Amino acid sequence: MNFIENIKDNNQFPIIFVGSGVTKRYFKNGLKWEQLLLELWNLVEEEKAFYTQYHVFENLLKSKNLSKSDKEFEINLMMAGILEEKINNAFYSDELNIDNLTLAQAHTEHISPFRQCIANTFSNLDRKKGFDEEIISFSKMLVKARFIVTTNYDNFIEECFSKRNVSIKVNVGNSGLFVKSNDYGELYKIHGSVKNPNTICITSEDYKNNESKLALVNAKILSNLTESPILFIGYSLTDKNIRELLTSYSENLPYEISEAAARIGVVEYTPDKIEIQDIVSNIPDLGIHYTKISTDNYKKIYDEISQIEQGYLPSEIAKFEGAFRKIIEVKGKEKELDTVLTSFIDISKINTEELKNKNIVVAFGDSKYIYKMPTYKDYIREYFSNSMELDTRIALLFLKKTSANYPVPYKKHRGVIESWGSIPNDLVQEVESLKTRISNFPESIVRTYSIKANKDLAKKYLPYLKKTSTIEDVMSLSNVPLYNKLRFILFKIDKFKVEELKDFIVKNIDMGEGKGISSTLYRKIVMSYSIITEGI
Repeated sequence: MNFIENIKDNNQFPIIFVGSGVTKRYFKNGLKWEQLLLELWNLVEEEKAFYTQYHVFENLLKSKNLSKSDKEFEINLMMAGILEEKINNAFYSDELNIDNLTLAQAHTEHISPFRQCIANTFSNLDRKKGFDEEIISFSKMLVKARFIVTTNYDNFIEECFSKRNVSIKVNVGNSGLFVKSNDYGELYKIHGSVKNPNTICITSEDYKNNESKLALVNAKILSNLTESPILFIGYSLTDKNIRELLTSYSENLPYEISEAAARIGVVEYTPDKIEIQDIVSNIPDLGIHYTKISTDNYKKIYDEISQIEQGYLPSEIAKFEGAFRKIIEVKGKEKELDTVLTSFIDISKINTEELKNKNIVVAFGDSKYIYKMPTYKDYIREYFSNSMELDTRIALLFLKKTSANYPVPYKKHRGVIESWGSIPNDLVQEVESLKTRISNFPESIVRTYSIKANKDLAKKYLPYLKKTSTIEDVMSLSNVPLYNKLRFILFKIDKFKVEELKDFIVKNIDMGEGKGISSTLYRKIVMSYSIITEGI
C-alpha cells in the first residue's frame, strides 16, 4: 500500500505543507526565488549589476564550506537585503512608482515599498490553462487537511477554500501561534501574506526573526504527528525551513524507519509521469526517513485524499470545539455546568457575559443530533445571510421533509455536499431527495414562472404597474392588490437588479410562511432569484 492510499484507508486528516512549487505549477508568473529577485532588481538597476553583486556574495561565502543549496539560500537572503534598500530609496526619492502604494501611505502606515512590490507580484498571478480540474481536486483535498502550513505569500489557498464555501482561520506570521488552538481547520502562513506586505519574510533579518515562529510550528506538528501524517507539496528538500522542520522530527520521532517513512510524504514533481511511485528515502545529514512520491499526476493524489470522511470537515470540528471550549471556560468558572436549557443558537457568537447568564446543555454523539427543525422563514433568512450559518446536515433534513416540488433554494448546500467527497451513511436518503429536487427545478423554470405570472396578472392593473421602474415602486402602489404586484415582479424578474431582488426577499421573509397566493408567488420569486444568481 502506498503513502497516499495509507492516508485514505486510515481515514486520517493529514497536515499539509504547501510550497512555492504549487504556485509555479498553476500560474504563469509563479517565480522561483532568484527569478523574483531579478525581476525586482530590474526596477532599479541594470541586470548585469545583479550578477555582479551575486558573485560578490558568492565569494564571501566560499570559506564557509556550505552545500550548493545552502549557499544559494544565503546569497538570496543577502540579495533581498540589498534590494530592499535600493527599492525603498528609489521609492522615497520619487524615482520609482509602486502600484497600490503612495508616499503618504508608506509613511503613515509604515509599509515597506520593497515588500509592497513583492505583494503586487503575487497578487496578480496569471493562471495557466489546462489545470482547472486539477485545481478543483486540489481544493477538495485542502478542506480535508487537519491544518495547512505554507511559506507562500499569495492567496491561492484561501481562494480554494472560498470556492468550496468552506471557511478557514488564517494565521499570518506570529498570529495564532501564541493562542489556544484546537489544531483543526487552520492555515499558517509563516512567511507572511500579500494582504499585509510588512509580514513578508525574505531577508536574512526576516528569517532570523522567523526562527521562534518555526519552533512553535514544529511543536504544534509534533504534538499531532501520532494522529496525522504530513504531506509536503511544492517543496524542495533543499528548502532551509523544511530541513529545520525535518531535523526537529528526526530528533523527536520514536518510530522505526518504515513507520517514520509512513508518517512523512514528499511529493516530487516528475514530468509526464502518470503513475505514482513511492520510494522510502532518507536525508543522511538529517538522519530522517520519509516517503518520496514521484509523479506528475497530482490530481490522483488530491482525489485520493479528498475521499477521507470523518463526518465533519476539519473546519467544522474547529468551529464546534472552539464553541464548546468557550462554554466550559466561562460556565465552568461559574460552577454552573449542571444547569441546562436547550435551544437552537449559534454558540460561537455568544459573548462571555451572555454565557454567564444562560443555561446551556452540550450534547455529543456519532449519529444523533439535537436540533430545532427550521421553518421556511428560518431557512431563507439563513440562506441569504452573509454568513449562512445553517448546518448543511440540518438543511438536508429540512429539504427532505419539504416536498421536492416546493420551490426552495439549495445551491449553497449542494456546494458543501460536493466538498465532502463521500456521503455519510445517515444522509444518503436526504442527498437522493436533493437530487430529485434538482431535477424538478431546471433553469427553464424561471421562464415558466414568468409566463404563468403574466397570464394570471389582472390586466386592469398593467397601466399602473408599467409606470414603475423598481420593485420599491411596484410595492408602493396602493391601488394594486399584493398578489398582482408579486405576479408583476415575477413576470419581469429578469429586468430588476439582483441587488433589489435580494433586498426585497430579505425584507419580506414573513410573506413566505403563509399559505395563500401571495406566499406561493413570494416563494417562486425567491427560487427564481436563486437560479438566476447561483444556477441550479
